[in-house]
Amino acid sequence: MPLVYADTSALFATLYPADDFSPSVLQAVEKASPDFVYWSYLRYELRHNIRRTRGGEDGEAAWLALRAAERTQARLQWQSELQIETILDSADELSSQIAPDFPAGSGDFIHIAAARRLQLLGDLDVFWTCDERQANAAKAAGLKARLFKV
Repeated sequence: MPLVYADTSALFATLYPADDFSPSVLQAVEKASPDFVYWSYLRYELRHNIRRTRGGEDGEAAWLALRAAERTQARLQWQSELQIETILDSADELSSQIAPDFPAGSGDFIHIAAARRLQLLGDLDVFWTCDERQANAAKAAGLKARLFKV
């Protein structure tokens, strides 16, 4: 199974059926059967975004699916080597190098820096996102990136 760093937009689409990107991301999941990187920052962002949808049936289903995946570690592979302080330093350095040419957001650079760390360790296959600016920045940072479109 490949190890994929799916940023919050792509990982959210795997859990929330009403997301516009869900069909294309789920098709890729079905084809590749990946495991996904999971760590504290991604966990926080994903939980926050799913909590915002919990008023509806799809949001509740996404929350239950996430909690089940967290308990069983089905597809979500915790990465203990991703420590927030180290990743923030790496994201800051990456921002100083490419931010003027790639207008991705600050959180995007955190995801890219975390994925680069795993790539350097030889553990990462590909970076998934639904954000074109982030995909471009990830490619500039040396990652193999897959951009999902609606």
